[in-house]
Amino acid sequence: MSSARRAAALPDIPTTLEAGYPDSDYNFWIGMFAAGKTPRDIVARLHQETVRALQTPDVMERLTRLGAEPMIMTPEQFDAHVRAEIRINATLVKAAGITPH
Repeated sequence: MSSARRAAALPDIPTTLEAGYPDSDYNFWIGMFAAGKTPRDIVARLHQETVRALQTPDVMERLTRLGAEPMIMTPEQFDAHVRAEIRINATLVKAAGITPH
């Protein structure tokens, strides 16, 4: 498991961090995006409805079957998360010597 914590679907499988590989955690995630100029009230409503949907028993059960665990964040937290991911991945790309063609 490369995530920072053990997956609920596989609680007996240690993370790479627990297995002794420092700085090896890498979380796969999916998020919802809107155009930068989307009015804040629309963003707030989209967030509210998304959280509501993620908390319905049917959606929760489907996500559990897929091994997915929602990381519910405010729009501001998600923005910070995306910016941090961009920085982290830019560092990885540079360290790996990946260049555009």
